[in-house]
Amino acid sequence: MSRETQKDLTNLIAFINDYKLSHLLPHDLFKAFISQQHKKYFSYLTFIADLQNFINDSSFNSLINEKQFSFIKESCSDVGIAFFSTFHGSYKSSKLLLRSSIETFLKGYCLDELPNIDTETSMFALFANVKALNTFQTEPSKKIINLIHQKYKLLCADVHTATNLNMANISALNYFPTYDNSDAQKISSFCLSLIPCYLTLMCLKYNNQYHRFHYKNKEIIIKSIPKEYRPAIHNIE
Repeated sequence: MSRETQKDLTNLIAFINDYKLSHLLPHDLFKAFISQQHKKYFSYLTFIADLQNFINDSSFNSLINEKQFSFIKESCSDVGIAFFSTFHGSYKSSKLLLRSSIETFLKGYCLDELPNIDTETSMFALFANVKALNTFQTEPSKKIINLIHQKYKLLCADVHTATNLNMANISALNYFPTYDNSDAQKISSFCLSLIPCYLTLMCLKYNNQYHRFHYKNKEIIIKSIPKEYRPAIHNIE
């Protein structure tokens, strides 16, 4: 190892040793940003935790098997890691993970109707096949899948670094941790749109299971679902 490389490694280890996020906490905007995302993410986690109790339960018409649950759980994991990345100011990686959460969610949600969806590599074909399902021909599911698709296309701009606005241009690790309110709010807008979409679709598809969840968990979940969709979930005409 060259002297220069060794010196830089020493600096990196010192940086890791001193790394902390606590200096961001006094900023009200940072705490508000974390609070917004936490509410939605916690609702998603809560749904996943309760749904796990009904895997392969054939007493329900809309049965969820282990493979489906695995994809949906991975979608929640993608959201969680994206959330964690935002603490540090790694906004581009957060958006890449949110993009992945869409892919894993749709594969888990639609696997029972599209058995080969887990091997589909073209997202263009995946969305086309998903949108053609009977499930997404009626409201509110049709509106929701179109919103998810819209958010996916916006997130793709960061995957392909479409413009300078999509480029992070980070050249040194000591840039982190950081907080930029403008970039953070863009992440928040994705989370505030996507997670309610996921939850609404699952509450509609696994409606009987949802009504078997602990009442406190149902309260947590329903608060993250748009009011316009709540009557359908509660089976109110």
